[in-house]
Amino acid sequence: MKHSLARLAIVVLGTTCLTGTAFGQGDYYIRSQHSNGAFTGFHEILTRPKAGYHQARYCDRTFWVSSTTVIWTEEQNAAGRTLILEENVGSGRRIVCSDNSSFATLDDLGLSEREVARIRAANEPLDMKSSRLRTIRDAFKSFK
Repeated sequence: MKHSLARLAIVVLGTTCLTGTAFGQGDYYIRSQHSNGAFTGFHEILTRPKAGYHQARYCDRTFWVSSTTVIWTEEQNAAGRTLILEENVGSGRRIVCSDNSSFATLDDLGLSEREVARIRAANEPLDMKSSRLRTIRDAFKSFK
């Protein structure tokens, strides 16, 4: 009888601990979509600090993001896409914010001008001067 009660206590405590961590906290993503609602991409953002990530504010909430995510949101915003910050919990999701003007930019991260310039330069596409890929790309441009 004592062993059964001990096993039951372990199972109940284990389930409670799992519920508090795994199921109680969701993952946060910034999702991009076209004006017609078609999905274009997403980036995960964190609720806790991580090495190489920067503290940023999204819709009056603090998150930690990579500079790549911030540049991506800037590009999506400039392209006229809708950005949505959502929390995924279990099989559901909840929209936290959908105000594009509330999304952080590189200038909002508190980095030096030199660092912002370096990050932007690293994100620029490679120059494809006279390559076969550029020739092929240009040939199909009119089909978009």
